[in-house]
Amino acid sequence: MLSDINLTKLRQATQTTILACFMVWVSASSYAVPAMSPGQFQISEESPIIMRPSPNSVLVLRDPQSNRSFSEVQTLTSEFKLASEMPRPDSSSTYWVMQRIDSTLDQDRDIQVAPIGGRAWRDVRLILLNERGEMIHDIHPAGAMRGSHDRLAELNPLIDPSRREHSQYSVFTLPRHGSVFLYMRLELDHLYGGGSYTPIYYDQIRYLEMRRLGLYIEGALAGAILALCIFGWFSAWQHRDRTSAAYAIWMTVALLSSTTQFVHDGQRLFEFFIDIEGLRYGLRFFSEVVTNTLAMAQAMAYVYFARSFLDIRERFPSFYKVTNAYLVFYAIGWIFVAIVEIRAIPQLAVIGPIVVSTFMVLIGLLVCAIIREREGMKVARFFIVALLPYLILRTVFLTNLIGIPSPFTALPDTGISFFIKEATTAQALGIALETLIMSLAVVSRTRWLQVQLANQILEQKQLVDDQNRLLEETVAIRTHELEQRHRELDASYQVVAESVNYASRLQRSQLPSRQRIGRRFQSLGTIWEPRDTIGGDLWWLSSSQHEGSFSLAVADCTGHGVPGAMLSLLVSNSLERIYSGEPDCPPVKALMSVDYLIRAALNQDSSDSESDDGCDTAILKIHSQRKIIEFAGAKIGMFQLHSDGRVEHHRPSRASLGYRQPMEESKQPELHTITVDDGDVFVIVTDGFTDQLGGEKSPSVSYGYRRLERLLANFTNATAEEIAAQMRDDLYRWQGKNNRRDDVTAVVFKL
Repeated sequence: MLSDINLTKLRQATQTTILACFMVWVSASSYAVPAMSPGQFQISEESPIIMRPSPNSVLVLRDPQSNRSFSEVQTLTSEFKLASEMPRPDSSSTYWVMQRIDSTLDQDRDIQVAPIGGRAWRDVRLILLNERGEMIHDIHPAGAMRGSHDRLAELNPLIDPSRREHSQYSVFTLPRHGSVFLYMRLELDHLYGGGSYTPIYYDQIRYLEMRRLGLYIEGALAGAILALCIFGWFSAWQHRDRTSAAYAIWMTVALLSSTTQFVHDGQRLFEFFIDIEGLRYGLRFFSEVVTNTLAMAQAMAYVYFARSFLDIRERFPSFYKVTNAYLVFYAIGWIFVAIVEIRAIPQLAVIGPIVVSTFMVLIGLLVCAIIREREGMKVARFFIVALLPYLILRTVFLTNLIGIPSPFTALPDTGISFFIKEATTAQALGIALETLIMSLAVVSRTRWLQVQLANQILEQKQLVDDQNRLLEETVAIRTHELEQRHRELDASYQVVAESVNYASRLQRSQLPSRQRIGRRFQSLGTIWEPRDTIGGDLWWLSSSQHEGSFSLAVADCTGHGVPGAMLSLLVSNSLERIYSGEPDCPPVKALMSVDYLIRAALNQDSSDSESDDGCDTAILKIHSQRKIIEFAGAKIGMFQLHSDGRVEHHRPSRASLGYRQPMEESKQPELHTITVDDGDVFVIVTDGFTDQLGGEKSPSVSYGYRRLERLLANFTNATAEEIAAQMRDDLYRWQGKNNRRDDVTAVVFKL
């Protein structure tokens, strides 16, 4: 029993000793390994070319008012927070980033520093302090947005090989086995996403070697696009078709866009060839305006080319309208992206619709290409193959603008994969692949169109031959049928012509006879010319069996031709009926009687009448002995040519006779009593005379009442027959080559 107790105590003591030794080892280990405090980052010989600190090693201070000075920021060290604990940056505030950089290097090293996010940061200021807190650098570097000019472009290594190479980004010297304190003041651009508080460090000497490799890659891409651009314009000049021209335009814009895009080591064209660093256009930098303009123009030019290549307008009219709306929307979006800056509009409200619409239109083009390939357009396969990488890489580029990381960021920071990680370089690669494949597509499409055209010509030739044979047979058959039909029509025409001519003789017989004219006038001249063989105008005299006063009427019935002639017969019979019962019927009463008789004869006084016809009429009661004329007119007036050359127009009422709608009492004709002087001439015309189009002006104008009055004023001493003849001649001269519009009637008399 005693031995068991001693054994238990020994076991417990052993366990306690082992646990104590473990705790001492752990404590010693913790002191042996130096701990990295927040805001501290270490660079050693094993560090890669590109060094990305953890967000847990970066401290951030938010400056909501953007008004804190550096000296004030130094006193607020306790308010800095870890970058991993900060929300996404926004453009309403300024941010201060702080990090201590320790070196275990055996020699001084040039380090390049830039904030992650490139174009997302509109303004960057870098301040470096040494270990004693003394300021080493206060740099306001160019950054991606300012169109930085690489000073390497100004160096000639053969003349000045000892001069140090420069960089567009901030470069500082990290002392061996020393430390520096880095402060960055960051101002976010409201339009672009993807900004990160964490800085990124580059081993400058080794990074320059990678930049040289990048220039080779970018130069190869630009050279390929330039060669295809030259090919595109040559093809457009040679073939002179819309698709080749659209391809050449797209190539040119794509080349310019690729050479002005922002990348991790600069902005290609502006970095080496054009120095526009810091040049502003309003609130934006000029380089940004040019880059965004060309980037959006490239997208629009591509859609224009794709529509032409796939015949979208003819084959897919609905989608063609969608692309029109897309181009208009993109043009409006260009204003907000490249020209104006409205910070009140959120980033997603500007970039988001552009990303979504571009993706949807590219998908639509892909669907149209697949349909066209299934319809037999074999060259559409090239378009499909070329569009797929372009769609993927452009989507990566656009989504990167709103802060969605590119999937290529998982690639290592070595070799060519380092450059594909950059979204703009990936897009340039996509454009190069697209242009290369589409150049083959354009050539194949041209060849395909030539084959299609040749086949169509052969088919058309065969069709023409077949049509000629068929046409000859058909012409022979139709000629026989037409001859037969012509004989039938000629016979029918003769019947109709004889009927109309006979009707014309009957209608002429209604006009006043010589017995009725008698000696009632000193002179009388008339014009009665139906527009067709027969017409709706007439002039009428009361019976000569009654001595003393007599009546004269001129009427213009609705229509012309056969319908007008039938209506004129009704009006003539109505006048005969009125004056046979009442030879001295006053003009106003006679007009009202004509109005009633036409309406009753055509049943236009009932609600179910199928016609609505009537006439315009003027009736005169002439008292030759008393030298008085009683006149009343319904839309037909009378001109009185006095012996002194003065022309007086006796105007009618504005009512017509016989129509379905009864005449208003206020519009009933009024009686005009006219005194006749020696030598006075009276003229009555229907509106076919005054409404006739003609003259030398274009378009033609009506003859008119004023022209008639001026004509009459020239014939104060002429007879009625001479005046009527002059009126006919002047009307023919006015009409010229114009067609006759209406029946023409004129009655000229002198008492």
